[in-house]
Amino acid sequence: MNTKVIAIAALAALGMAAPGFAQPVQNRAAANEIGYDAGALGYAALLQGNYPAALEQMQAAEKQVSPAARRDPARLINMGLAYAKMGDVASARQHYQAAINAPASFDIILSDGRVMDSRVAARHAMRRLDQGYASR
Repeated sequence: MNTKVIAIAALAALGMAAPGFAQPVQNRAAANEIGYDAGALGYAALLQGNYPAALEQMQAAEKQVSPAARRDPARLINMGLAYAKMGDVASARQHYQAAINAPASFDIILSDGRVMDSRVAARHAMRRLDQGYASR
């Protein structure tokens, strides 16, 4: 497994607080994407609940990266979350499945300091989606 520590907001779909840094994030609004250009993962917009803006940011960032980078599990999971929160379950499922099937997986850091493999996170998000919790 390829290990790269990143911060993403997608795990709110797992019923957890949004991820941030290796230590618990007390001020999530001050946290940002780690190892990505600002907005590339739609982090701030996702935290604010502005899912259309988050999706727009991620789609714009996607145009700026290589085809291989478009399969980045962090981006796929966050896009899945945005789609799920906007009620597009089919697109959410497609993005979560793409993160599960991505050629590489990465460790992601949850806001409570726990680290989770991106494939595991995507599977959890998919289960939550299947259980109907995406829009709650």
